[in-house]
Amino acid sequence: MKTGKRIGGGILVALLFLGASGCGSRKSSVAQVTLGQGCNPVSTDDCFLPYPSFYYLKQDPATATGWRVNYPGGILPVNGKGVALNPAPFNTEDGFSPASQILAYFAQGVTPTSLPSQNDLAASTLTTSPIQVINFTTGTRVPLFAEVDANAPSVQQQALIIRPMIRLATSTHYVVVILNTVKDITGAPLKAPAPFVYLRDRIPTDNSVVESIRPHYEQLFSFLQSQGIDRKSIVLAWDFTTASDQFLTAHLLSMRDQALAMTPTVGIDYTFPTVNTFTPASVSGSAGYNPFLYKELIGTFSAPTFLNAAGYLVTSNTTGLPQYVDQAPYPIVVHIPACITETTLPVPIMIYGHGLFGNAQGEMETHYQERLINQLCMVQIGTDWIGLSSNDVANAAIAIGDFNKLPLITDKIQQAQINVVVMTRLALGALRNDPQLQYNGHSVIGSEIYYYGISDGGIQGATFMSIDPDIKQGVLGVPGSTWSLMIQRNPEYNMLEPIMAASYPNALDRMKLLSLSQYDWDFADPITFAPHTIMDPLPGTPKKQILIEAGINDSEVSNLATNLLARTMGLTGLQSLPSPVYGITQTTGPLPSALTYWTNLVFPGNYGPVPNGMACTYVPPATNQPPSTDSNLTSCVHETVRRLPEVIQQIQSFLKPGGLAEQTCVAPACSYQ
Repeated sequence: MKTGKRIGGGILVALLFLGASGCGSRKSSVAQVTLGQGCNPVSTDDCFLPYPSFYYLKQDPATATGWRVNYPGGILPVNGKGVALNPAPFNTEDGFSPASQILAYFAQGVTPTSLPSQNDLAASTLTTSPIQVINFTTGTRVPLFAEVDANAPSVQQQALIIRPMIRLATSTHYVVVILNTVKDITGAPLKAPAPFVYLRDRIPTDNSVVESIRPHYEQLFSFLQSQGIDRKSIVLAWDFTTASDQFLTAHLLSMRDQALAMTPTVGIDYTFPTVNTFTPASVSGSAGYNPFLYKELIGTFSAPTFLNAAGYLVTSNTTGLPQYVDQAPYPIVVHIPACITETTLPVPIMIYGHGLFGNAQGEMETHYQERLINQLCMVQIGTDWIGLSSNDVANAAIAIGDFNKLPLITDKIQQAQINVVVMTRLALGALRNDPQLQYNGHSVIGSEIYYYGISDGGIQGATFMSIDPDIKQGVLGVPGSTWSLMIQRNPEYNMLEPIMAASYPNALDRMKLLSLSQYDWDFADPITFAPHTIMDPLPGTPKKQILIEAGINDSEVSNLATNLLARTMGLTGLQSLPSPVYGITQTTGPLPSALTYWTNLVFPGNYGPVPNGMACTYVPPATNQPPSTDSNLTSCVHETVRRLPEVIQQIQSFLKPGGLAEQTCVAPACSYQ
């Protein structure tokens, strides 16, 4: 294994050894260190941590970064059935995820109040911050906060989690440093693990692995000294290199390009076996009455699939990229609003994205969606976001019990992105000439097309908008990013945690798995694509206009995850924010793209358990614990934002040719935060 980087030779090891111990020193002056096979040599508190670490990189000139992840067997978590997490998939990476949650572990525990706070991200970029993540090339400090795992039953299983609040740059070398201003569980200064002390204090050891990384650590200490950090104040420091943009985006771009290249040849077959027409002659209360819809078409369309029969991506042995398998049917629902009988045709298309563990038909048939498209006078077309649709709940339970099977979810999410790209081409092509989508001999839909997604549809939609070549404007309702951050802060985790704990009883192992899982999420996580949505479009993709509409204290999608997405995307905040979002500039607009937050929310209409007129007062936990399962509390903000008349007015102003994000609300009736 390569244990050093950007340094020269082993001469420094010998010099340091002699300088610390003196010529002819007694063997007793050499510190004894015992490490497990393959363990990270900077700490004996845990074999694998800290994460991610240069120690598990090896040089590889064939990759874009010059590095490759190199996990040995026997160091990754093992479930209750004795099945270890397979290192092979991770060892294809040319660096670590730039969205990964950074982990450390101290056996003496950590006092949470001594850590950088999520309420003051600016402080984490100062030289005085107790924890810092620093770009090795530029010296730039990353905004972050840190927390201990609030789900752990004891200090002995409690990870220290460092969460960058902007996606790290790709192909970049970072240094993590924890200072002695962090306190242990008793309130005393945190103590450095013994192997790190020997490196920091130039104490020679009898361990060849520790000695082999000593030159590398001298480089780190020199760098940190140049950044105003005294080595004596350091409790733990380590570094890593992030994966390349090429590696992270290659899956979806390759799948998209393959799918679109074969679409003119193969064609896009589709069928609508179910067609429900709501005629003007229908009266209120009758079976055929719907004041908002003219017609509903339910069927399937054919898209190139890259999944095998078991639901996993088929990849090339040489390139590692997904390979085309066959054409496969996927669901499609088309809603034609009643307004088409009274307006000039054609009308715009809205591609719709549904919420977590939902489906297109179920959500499109809600009163809110039908009323919305009739008010906007748009034909709504949707498919299931497979991977996280209503048919994937069982797979989620399987994956959480054996993280080797997480691709049952994440591979399907990648396929879902391609399905929506293909469905968009179908909407702009064959559907425009279909007699079933005509009224009085005129095509109902034209070439004007937009995207609108809610919750998971907002999350998946952020990625979709970054890769789709056809749609230029999209509204993302209550979205987020970075699944390894979002999972524990969602009420669904209340159901997933017991399943996960039964398979992986140690809470520290569970945090390792959640952090490592970002590798699988990355290939379709919007945090991967956010820098390219507006600022730096990907090949074959135009620059987009994005409007994010979010609510303060959303308990389903954490504001942390929304802000992380918006910050990485480079969005501007619309209107003056009473509580400014770090890293988001503000203006009164109008804007081509914007982040909006809504507060002072009162639920405006009936929705399941949320009563009409209910004030959204619930505040989710500030820790990584999931919110309450009481849907009256947790769903209020998440469901209310999209239903506000002013929000719908804002959507209407944005989703049109030349549309901009405009202020549509004045406090106190409603207000931006």
